[in-house]
Amino acid sequence: MMSTVCFILFLAFMLWMNTSKRIAWKDKSKLLTYMSVREKQSRLMATALFSLAVIISIYTVGMACGLFAFIVILMCMGCLIVLFFPFSYFGIRTVLGLYLCSFLIEILIH
Repeated sequence: MMSTVCFILFLAFMLWMNTSKRIAWKDKSKLLTYMSVREKQSRLMATALFSLAVIISIYTVGMACGLFAFIVILMCMGCLIVLFFPFSYFGIRTVLGLYLCSFLIEILIH
């Protein structure tokens, strides 16, 4: 479940960052362009994803550990997105592939 929390936080942080006026990029997908115009809906969707991630995290490992894990994963996703975003190292296929691999490994180990 923690790989799902990481993926949800990645999506939520991307949606929230997409609404920023200072950060712009030329090869933005149609969905992100559509969501950047609708700032209120994009931030509402990001907030819903943040809430879902914290609920899953608390459900998975408990209250204190879940909140701490949520904060640490949120900071990690934010740093990774801000660090790798300008260089376009990862596309949507790469991120989905990493998520699916980590999810399958998580299921096999559990």
